[in-house]
Amino acid sequence: MEHCEQSEQYANIGAELIRTVPSLRWINESEISVGYLTSDFKKTSNGRLVFGECRKVPAWAAPFIPYDFLIIIYEVNIMLFTPEQIKMLLHHELLHIEQSEKGAFRVKPHDVEDFREIIDKYGLDWSQ
Repeated sequence: MEHCEQSEQYANIGAELIRTVPSLRWINESEISVGYLTSDFKKTSNGRLVFGECRKVPAWAAPFIPYDFLIIIYEVNIMLFTPEQIKMLLHHELLHIEQSEKGAFRVKPHDVEDFREIIDKYGLDWSQ
């Protein structure tokens, strides 16, 4: 059974990214709250490891979960990540947070296999 818990470490990195990355600053300005969780689940999708994911908290769960979005990091799958790769992963997951033209918050799908911003900043190879 999967075990999740809040991560202060990832929350601090996420807050720094939101403060310093121009394309993420709107998250604070919109007063969106993001929770950061670690999971011990070895998640895969289509045979590939999933390192993390961003989920919008559904309306029915809002009274119980004090966040608009949750970023879940699958610790088992990132055990060999460097601190820079973890920062890159959190940057990637934060880019999934989007506000529609009508003002609704949602999870944005990838615009390529990753996000153009991540590719431009870090390149295609996450192993470096």
